[in-house]
Amino acid sequence: MQASTPWWKGISRYQWLVLAVAWLGWVFDVMDTALFNFAKQAMLVQMLGPERYAEIGARLEGQIMGVFLAGWALGGLVFGILADRWGRTRTLMLTILLYCLFTGLTALCRTPGEVAAIRFLTGLGIGGEWAAGAALVAEVFPNFRRAFAAAVLQSAAALGPILAVTIRWGLVQWHAGPDYWRWMFVAGIFPAFLTILIRARVREPERWERAAPKDGVWSGLAEFGRDRQLRRRLAVAVALALVGIAGAMNVSFWHPNLVAAVSEGLPEKTVSQRMAFATYTLHLGTLLGVFAFPWLCERWGRRKAFALFFVGSPVAIGLVTLGNVSYQALLLLSPLLSFFAIGLSAGFALYFPELFPTRLRATGSGFSYNVSRVLTIPFPYFTGLIIGMAGGSVATGVAAAALIYLVGLLALPFAPETRGQGLPD
Repeated sequence: MQASTPWWKGISRYQWLVLAVAWLGWVFDVMDTALFNFAKQAMLVQMLGPERYAEIGARLEGQIMGVFLAGWALGGLVFGILADRWGRTRTLMLTILLYCLFTGLTALCRTPGEVAAIRFLTGLGIGGEWAAGAALVAEVFPNFRRAFAAAVLQSAAALGPILAVTIRWGLVQWHAGPDYWRWMFVAGIFPAFLTILIRARVREPERWERAAPKDGVWSGLAEFGRDRQLRRRLAVAVALALVGIAGAMNVSFWHPNLVAAVSEGLPEKTVSQRMAFATYTLHLGTLLGVFAFPWLCERWGRRKAFALFFVGSPVAIGLVTLGNVSYQALLLLSPLLSFFAIGLSAGFALYFPELFPTRLRATGSGFSYNVSRVLTIPFPYFTGLIIGMAGGSVATGVAAAALIYLVGLLALPFAPETRGQGLPD
């Protein structure tokens, strides 16, 4: 069956089920990540007081995000390896339970230190879920439908934040009081019920059953150390993920701050409504981007698609942040911003599984995706410092951080082109 076949042909009911389960896991993963983005200002103002927050708030937000990224990176590394040893389905279940538990416990935090500790533990589960889910979908879907599956999987990057901001908006409108942010995190517990469906309906991929290593948990990393080609592919994937993750995080993490900055002095209900509408328009662009990117990968090749988005992202960021930033401008330009900066993340679920053999697929994908998160740990902190040095200008910090896309353009000549190739066994 050829790639020109209609997109709905050649996909079995079980493959749809696997895609739906992995997609829901990623939706709630992204939602639980985004809950902090939309709760952080109300949370820290309550903990620190308005004056102290105005003095150190942005820097503290960046520090907590850095700690969260450390947990995300560690979870991705460990659970990526375990997904190759234990199985994709078992690991997916464990990571979902983990991030739901600690998202809920965030509601009990009383100090910024407690928030940072719990966010680290939440990050363990969130980081581990992606590698298991991406490997599961890649190995269950036929080669000519993997680009479509990757696009659907990454569309969760649009829906997750929309769910998070809608929860915030609803709680504020319903007069939940200054503690509304605590109830936002309570809502993050409910995705744990997804594991019941996974346990009942999803089995391990046959490809993994045939190739699962039997020689110890850490042997996969040793094989990367011995094989020069694997090391090179790993380095390329880390560089691409570093740029994509740092850029997407730069947009999604500070976007609520941009909305708050252009809404200063307005009532909380109005700010909450503006934040919801701006987030909806932002992730309309995400939704378009995550479907456009894999399509371009199939039409032009992986490297050309990455190159286009590595150029388009800083251009879009400049259009949004340079000059007079207003709420109307954010509504108009945010879709362009996320189309490039977040849309390119769909390439990871498609491209990374193509770089590594089955026995190392989750290890390689998880290592690439999450070592890059280690490298991005200082990113929100230094962006926060730039914001502070610029007199609180969030737009200046976000614009300066866009220089990271130069790293991606420098790495692309070393990236292997995998268009038209099957998954390596």
